[in-house]
Amino acid sequence: MFKTDKESLEELSFHFNERDIANLMSILEYLKSNDGLTISSEEFQRLTDGLKTIGRLKLDGNVYGFHVYDNYAEDQSGDCEGVELYLRQGDKLRDFHVPCSRDFVYTAKETTKYLKEREISTIYTGNIPIESGFLGLNRECDEEDPIIREKLDEAKIEEFESEGIKVVTLDNLI
Repeated sequence: MFKTDKESLEELSFHFNERDIANLMSILEYLKSNDGLTISSEEFQRLTDGLKTIGRLKLDGNVYGFHVYDNYAEDQSGDCEGVELYLRQGDKLRDFHVPCSRDFVYTAKETTKYLKEREISTIYTGNIPIESGFLGLNRECDEEDPIIREKLDEAKIEEFESEGIKVVTLDNLI
């Protein structure tokens, strides 16, 4: 389907945007789950690994935002829904704008201000896979006082975009 050597992947990363890569990944996964592929499992794995590499090249150093519900914060302050930001560094997401305690969550307004102060004008969001997480970040954690992370909802996206922060929603996080 396409070459996956380092030079070819670097070249492809200049021609495809993040949505293109996420959409192609979704199509491949759909075809595999519905027995619609005509390529071997090894070829499928090579292609998905190549797409992940392209995504890593495109998105390293970018910021991901997620809607968060924190049950513990609700018990402490009553504010339990907000936004968390993570910085992509290679194959990991690092805390970027995440409260240092679980006593509260950051609002979209606070998060927008934080992004503007750092001159960041684009963030990425999408659904975190329940079974595997995404780059070390789990969708759910802490069974006793759950934290649940999801893609940003339309209201929060509108709030960010009204303040000049572009939100790119990826159908498949890469």
